[in-house]
Amino acid sequence: MRIEERRVGPVTVLSLKGRLVFEDGDADLRQKIDQLLSSGELQIVADFAGVDYVDSAGVGVLIAKFLSVRRKGGDLRLSNLTPRVTHVLEIAHLLTIFPHFRSEDDAVGSFAG
Repeated sequence: MRIEERRVGPVTVLSLKGRLVFEDGDADLRQKIDQLLSSGELQIVADFAGVDYVDSAGVGVLIAKFLSVRRKGGDLRLSNLTPRVTHVLEIAHLLTIFPHFRSEDDAVGSFAG
């Protein structure tokens, strides 16, 4: 998995590309979010436009990091969920838990309100 980080105002956007699966992306995303939290970055959008598959390890990382960010007073929001990723999150009943948006702009803008 490749993770590209950039700032949009006070929000950090992580553009994810590849597969978020056990031993291929899960540790990378965990480490990246931990780095952001340690530097005080608490408004994070994970853009899934380039993610073609998520397995249970990927879902586990999302849950763990969502809770870590929330405990620090921040929020992790998801954008551009592909149909396959949406299906996995629906099966796990997580679409009601994770704030998710159709576009990156919508996700970033949601922090303003």
